[in-house]
Amino acid sequence: MLEKLKLWLKKKNIPVRLIVAVIAGIIISKVLMLITHKILHVVGVFPPMDEPNFDRDLLIIALAFHSFYAIVAAYFTAQIAKDRARKAVFILGTKEAIMWLVGILLLWHLAPAWFNLTKAILGIPLSIFGGWIYRRTHPQTMQTEDPSDKKK
Repeated sequence: MLEKLKLWLKKKNIPVRLIVAVIAGIIISKVLMLITHKILHVVGVFPPMDEPNFDRDLLIIALAFHSFYAIVAAYFTAQIAKDRARKAVFILGTKEAIMWLVGILLLWHLAPAWFNLTKAILGIPLSIFGGWIYRRTHPQTMQTEDPSDKKK
């Protein structure tokens, strides 16, 4: 099965490093968010996990650390993707935007729509910012163009 996947990826010219980078970014952001949420629930800052949270101040706190973790995840995504960092962080940000838009529908009873909508709007810019930070701190590892985008 793994060989078939590798063959399909190679046929479609999709580098494995790009996929690993995006998956790593998703895992990093989700793990950091879950740990932070759990800590804030345990210490009593946030209401219990199964209760809705419509407190504006608490949602702004959540938005702040979600945004920070999105930047951190994009940074590491760019670091893993290397020469395809721009593409990887854009894919990561697009995934964030789509998932938070879906969150408006699925989580309407747990948080106000503005919270998920704000995260959806910020998904791509925050990821691009994380990639920009990586590019600024590691200019020698990134190319200006994705090698797969060059015309032959």
